[in-house]
Amino acid sequence: MKGTRTPGMGKCGVVLSFLLIVFGQAGCQPAGLWGSSELAAGAGKAAWAGEAAPAAGSAREGAPSSQDGALSVKLATAKAQPETQPETQQHPRPKTAPKPSPAEAEKPTGSAGKAEKSKVVALTFDDGPDGKYTPQVLDILKKYNVKATFFVVGKQVEKYPDVTLRIVREGHDIGNHSWSHQDLTKLTGQALDDEIDRTQEAVAQAAGGYTPDLVRAPYGAISDSLLDYLHDRKFHHVYWSVDPRDWAGTPVAAMRENIRKHVRPGSVILLHSFGGRKHAIEHTVELLPQIIEDLRKAGYEFATVDEMIDAEEANASVIK
Repeated sequence: MKGTRTPGMGKCGVVLSFLLIVFGQAGCQPAGLWGSSELAAGAGKAAWAGEAAPAAGSAREGAPSSQDGALSVKLATAKAQPETQPETQQHPRPKTAPKPSPAEAEKPTGSAGKAEKSKVVALTFDDGPDGKYTPQVLDILKKYNVKATFFVVGKQVEKYPDVTLRIVREGHDIGNHSWSHQDLTKLTGQALDDEIDRTQEAVAQAAGGYTPDLVRAPYGAISDSLLDYLHDRKFHHVYWSVDPRDWAGTPVAAMRENIRKHVRPGSVILLHSFGGRKHAIEHTVELLPQIIEDLRKAGYEFATVDEMIDAEEANASVIK
């Protein structure tokens, strides 16, 4: 019967069974040792297992093929070897996790899986240029290798084209702050067009064709209709998130503390390079080196507003 030993086989049967296993592993079978290949296979299986053949569908169904036998030998050999792997693998795994780069460390991932904002801030200067304070501001920025954004008034650009050109040549951004510093929410039609267009033309003429794509409405006065108007013309409107009130002549120490207390990643800091109360911008010039050093010590980097937009570091509530 298939899967059982033949009665009375004795030692010879055992020897023949062993020979069947050996020849079976080699892919051949000695003819005439058993009456049929089916009977030989049954005896071979019985001798391999040392018991009756398992029923069909069990984990050990049928005799092991030459591949199965080789696999069993490999598994047995692997179990006998130590568990440690050789040092020279094709793709060795690092024993410790690699440390993140500085750029990765500055962009931790929040609970929602979205990267948090980098510690980047933008310094912005309104109402210039002029021939006294704006050049001093530019000197300080150059000394500290900081790039900033200047929201210029068209009339001032017309008066100081050389300072406007210097702003662009030294790698800073220029934004449109209207022609005459009027409340744009109270203007419509041609009057509104003139405030924007004349400033665009003055900047382009002074700065070798540079055309701003940023607008900051004077006084921060903005409305839905004004935003729609600016967006239709492909401008971003830029508000601010930190205001030390330098235009009012605020003491330097108070402005410094204001910035330290309120700055956050993505902050846009409002300063002035012209205008304000008498001698107010002198305080700004004194303040500027101090806040640059303070913010750098706190791990912040500086960027222009356009750079923040391109890097998706801008706050949507500030830059629209």
